Amino acid sequence: MMNILLVCQGGMSSSFVVKKIKEAFKNKGECVHIISKASMEIVDYIDETDIVLVAPNVLYEIEDIRETCTQHGITPVILPMELYGRMDGEALRVFIINSQDGGNDG
Repeated sequence: MMNILLVCQGGMSSSFVVKKIKEAFKNKGECVHIISKASMEIVDYIDETDIVLVAPNVLYEIEDIRETCTQHGITPVILPMELYGRMDGEALRVFIINSQDGGNDG
């Protein structure tokens, strides 16, 4: 199972995105655990995390996020605004999988 942490501002949009991503993985018969947390909470969850996704609305904090992730051997993956805004779970699922194959640190 993949453990994903979506770093956001803790708003409603991130909860919809999480729901759409969960549904897309489930529809493909793949198991994923995904939660969304504010950037200040990363340190509380990163040890149980395989992938850190960064919502476009917190890019102003990317250097701090990147530093925390790097200390734990994780490269953060920045979600493109067009995917995040569309809330297309399948497109996000494909993006997440591809980011692990080729890497994407913004």
